Amino acid sequence: MAIKTIKTRGSGKHTTVLIDYKKELTTSTPYKPLLKKIQNKSGRNNRGIITTRHHGAQHKRFYRLIDFKRNKDNIPATVKTIEYDPNRTAFISLVVYKDGEKRYILAPRDLKVGDVIISGENTDIKVGNSLCVKNIPEGTFIHNIELSPNKGGQLIRSAGSSAQVLGKDETGKFIIAKLSSNEVRKIPNDARATIGSVSNPDHNLVTLGKAGRSRHMGIRPTVRGSAMNPNDHPHGGGEGRQPIGYDAPRTPWGKRHMGVKTRSTKKASNALIIRRRNGK
Repeated sequence: MAIKTIKTRGSGKHTTVLIDYKKELTTSTPYKPLLKKIQNKSGRNNRGIITTRHHGAQHKRFYRLIDFKRNKDNIPATVKTIEYDPNRTAFISLVVYKDGEKRYILAPRDLKVGDVIISGENTDIKVGNSLCVKNIPEGTFIHNIELSPNKGGQLIRSAGSSAQVLGKDETGKFIIAKLSSNEVRKIPNDARATIGSVSNPDHNLVTLGKAGRSRHMGIRPTVRGSAMNPNDHPHGGGEGRQPIGYDAPRTPWGKRHMGVKTRSTKKASNALIIRRRNGK
């Protein structure tokens, strides 16, 4: 396992569990032409009003331009690096195509420097290769799945996740895939996916260990509504500790919270979902 615990003499980091990047990554220097500057807005809009709570100043970072479409067909690419990306939980890889072009891709699990990958209609079922889902055999694990052709991967992009191809539907226009959330849904035949599961499967074992590390990531403290005043939150106020006084928890703006379904019943893609992630 690529995790490490920190030996400390103080109580500040005694619970810290981190990824041992020295075992996983091959370089700490990103490829500059594929970097883009990110402006930190701390959850505020153009008028300076907070629109997303609990966001604050974070460590300076650059966005890596990731090739989610994988549309450079029938040209082999060699994996040059496995790198850290501060904007996502998974690792990324810099690949160099035979014509000299360089791109970043999501690094699949077990992909190594020197491996050759390729995209196209009739590529081999090999980790890192990208092709249309209609050509992927039943039982294969995939990631970076498109919801519509040529739009770029939208599903299964976080660390350690994968989906499994279950087969084709009765119309022959879709394949059926089981996602990591246990949702079962249809994917259009011409949508693309990448073979394998996403890298960094130990990410769920990480424990930050101290509040300062959350602040470096731009996460500000979250305060309970019951600890506020009544003018700040519906749960606030009362002499001493009090119940919330409602039949269900409320947001700071008075709307029902926790367990409320938010997905629109009019979404066109509802017809493509065979089984919801909660089993209903």
